[in-house]
Amino acid sequence: MINSNTYKNIKIILTHLFIGAGIFYFLVHPFTMVIYWFEFSDTPFSFPLFQQVLEERFLESFSFNMRGMGGLLTLLGGFLGIVSGLFWINLKKKNEIIGTQQRLLVRDIEELIQAGENERVEFKSSIRYDYYRKTTNRELELVIAKTIVGFMNAKGGKLIIGVDDDGNVLGLEKDYKTLKHKNMDGYERAVFRIISTQLGHEACFSNHISFYSIDEKDVCVVDIEPSNEPVYVSDEGNTTFYVRTGNATYPLSVKETVDYLKTKKLKLMQYN
Repeated sequence: MINSNTYKNIKIILTHLFIGAGIFYFLVHPFTMVIYWFEFSDTPFSFPLFQQVLEERFLESFSFNMRGMGGLLTLLGGFLGIVSGLFWINLKKKNEIIGTQQRLLVRDIEELIQAGENERVEFKSSIRYDYYRKTTNRELELVIAKTIVGFMNAKGGKLIIGVDDDGNVLGLEKDYKTLKHKNMDGYERAVFRIISTQLGHEACFSNHISFYSIDEKDVCVVDIEPSNEPVYVSDEGNTTFYVRTGNATYPLSVKETVDYLKTKKLKLMQYN
């Protein structure tokens, strides 16, 4: 007995087959006859003449004498329709797989949010909109840079933007309004601009940005890879080393930075 998916696929293929055959028989066939007429009569082509000849030979293309050409074009259209149907089925399957993966990823992000902040996860409400002042605050960009640097100098992690410290999903709508391009693309460019300006262009390659919809609100997730080399935040000519410890990011003094990097290097040597 044919299952529902097989029945749907057969229906799709038959639909594309009939559409392809119909297009080739009722459209391509008459146009082909007109083109042949121009070719064999050696008449210069013009659109008004093309329209006139099409009107004259349109009904003739469906006559019994033209059954050979009409049949071949119908078969060709049907074959292309089958190919189109198979392509449509394959595209539909891929979209279903992508949709399933997207739902699983959203579920993973929701579980991360429910688990709260830790050594590998940090929440930030926004990159520019200040929920306390109810206005744009560019100083928040520096906070984002410090958090990313802290993860890069430690073990890496995820920065989830659009979620407050208590795990409440706020979304990115208020942040969007502070940007020139008020959408995900503009938001992604804004995050990478912060990274490039404060950390250096090379740091962009260690950060991967994705967006998810939770409770009909967008959140931005920055996947941060650990860096083999120390990364610093540059702010008005001053460079500061930050590191992620527990569920917080801390600045280190020059001596603390040297000691930390030595310890990290020794651990890497022992691991290798």
